[in-house]
Amino acid sequence: MRKWIVLLLSLMTVSCAYSPIYNGKEPYSGSRFMLVDTPRHTMDFFIESLAEQLIESNSSLSAYTPIAITSFVDLQEMDQTNWLGNSVTEGFIYQLQRRGFKVVDFKSTGAIRVTPQGDFAFSRDWKDLVQEQEVDYVLTGTMLRQDGGVLVNARVIGMQSRVVVASAQGFLPADRIGRDLDSLNRMRMEDGVLIRSDASMSSRNTVILKP
Repeated sequence: MRKWIVLLLSLMTVSCAYSPIYNGKEPYSGSRFMLVDTPRHTMDFFIESLAEQLIESNSSLSAYTPIAITSFVDLQEMDQTNWLGNSVTEGFIYQLQRRGFKVVDFKSTGAIRVTPQGDFAFSRDWKDLVQEQEVDYVLTGTMLRQDGGVLVNARVIGMQSRVVVASAQGFLPADRIGRDLDSLNRMRMEDGVLIRSDASMSSRNTVILKP
């Protein structure tokens, strides 16, 4: 009898830890508490782990100093990024802000652009952004494609001193990313327009992040 009780408790614990994805097409027959937690992707846990490493190794960054988070770049082509590099960046914005850090989102235009396609507050067109933005630190990093996945290195750098004040490293397995690694389209800016291609070209038009 005791063994059955232990087994039932174990199953209940596993059920509580699992967050099912409900499609909303038919009545949900399960318990409501099963839908309370938001489903999470493997990349969420990966970036959360890197954020913890950054905090543990941090020597200067405080919650009151503005920090900007830029795209993670290809280690072999440091003027190029892709959807994965930008996804890592978005994840770090969430992880640092929820830990109380003052994150500056320099892609915000400061206005809402209403179009037939939708309403937009973000832009990657340098002409839509404030040309100088005050930040004290920048979180950035590199990605290196390897067999079976991507090696990711992250670092926090002082804008004035250029000193690395925090760092982190992790390996993201290809089968946990959710998209084919061979579709890592590179991105570049040309005349203020974001272009996805393999061309090695970058724009001189930039937004200046000043310390």
